[in-house]
Amino acid sequence: MVVQDCALFDLVYPTVLVVPMTSDAKLAIPDLTVVLQPSSTNGCKKVSYLLPQNLTCVAKTRITTATDSCVTPAELQQLRQLVALAIGGLT
Repeated sequence: MVVQDCALFDLVYPTVLVVPMTSDAKLAIPDLTVVLQPSSTNGCKKVSYLLPQNLTCVAKTRITTATDSCVTPAELQQLRQLVALAIGGLT
């Protein structure tokens, strides 16, 4: 899952923020996890978990392909709120 903000980093080193996704519930912290139910829109074949506490930055040059899969606006909003919480943006 990639959440992109083009203004966040210098254009000389284009990067994106990446939130890891797993199907292993043991890796998910319930209060910091977006749960994705399988759907044709998100491309998940089984229940999956977005892990915003493991947010990382990746160079765009490492991203070689993109899919048409996406999350709903509500899931994206929840993810953004949890990312902010995980990095200490909410008090």
